[in-house]
Amino acid sequence: MVIAGADFGSNKVGYIVAEVKGGGLETIERESRFTRLAEGVGDNNRLSGEAMARTLLWCNEMRKRFKKLRVEKFRGVGTEAMRRATNTPDFLELIEPILGWPVEVISGEEEGRLTFSGVRMKYSKGPLAIIDIGGGSTEVVVGQDPPKRGREPVEIFNSRLGAVVLTERCDERWNDLVRVIRGELKSWRPRLELPDVLTVLGGTGANLTMMDLDDHDVEDDHIEGHVIERGRLEELRKRTQGMSPKQRVEKLGLLPQRADIQIAGLAVLETIMDHLGVTAVRTTRFALRHGVARSIVVEN
Repeated sequence: MVIAGADFGSNKVGYIVAEVKGGGLETIERESRFTRLAEGVGDNNRLSGEAMARTLLWCNEMRKRFKKLRVEKFRGVGTEAMRRATNTPDFLELIEPILGWPVEVISGEEEGRLTFSGVRMKYSKGPLAIIDIGGGSTEVVVGQDPPKRGREPVEIFNSRLGAVVLTERCDERWNDLVRVIRGELKSWRPRLELPDVLTVLGGTGANLTMMDLDDHDVEDDHIEGHVIERGRLEELRKRTQGMSPKQRVEKLGLLPQRADIQIAGLAVLETIMDHLGVTAVRTTRFALRHGVARSIVVEN
């Protein structure tokens, strides 16, 4: 059976198509498109016409890919931008006839659980702490060790401070960014044992790895599991701070869609690392969409 999982994030919409084999998943194709759904949501709590149009065009392309790959089952989830926007129900009605399947909006807690489940596909034993810095929200999830039966107990921290939202609010003013993030963290401290490294998902981690390796075209197998110490992370950030978004693209090879929100993403990462007392990060390419796809198998 061929299945597909998709996440409609605040910065990008991505999917994974996989074949179910022996209860596991074998990836066939994975792709994403930056549609910036969160752009402007902070102003009036509505998805903009431009952001919805970009996303619907990508939905049309996804449908063609799914048909070609003979996808039989699909699950798509919307995250913070769609949770927050008052016109999301109207947008969902537009998505289904174009994509061919409905999309559901999930809670921040469910988003954290699914993302953690996706990363567990790669790191299956022992304590695991992950951070997913999205455009409209940030999730940190801590788990102890998967039980032989039943759902793994996890602790979830969910905040509306994503890289797009923070950039719109504070631009690249580092002290302001850190102050706002620290304010969100005041009342949260995980009780479960923390591992030595914090596993970071998405473009923030991938960009850091590319910079650390000085390689602008790093394959997934090089990015996966790459560890960066806290001191080196600060070095990379200070190098990035001295450049304009355009220079980050031209000199560092960052994607244009991420170059202007990279500083906010790093502010979230560094501040949460310091709050948890974690001294290194590990990058991963496993993410929410993997957990969404896995949920299709588990629930069926």
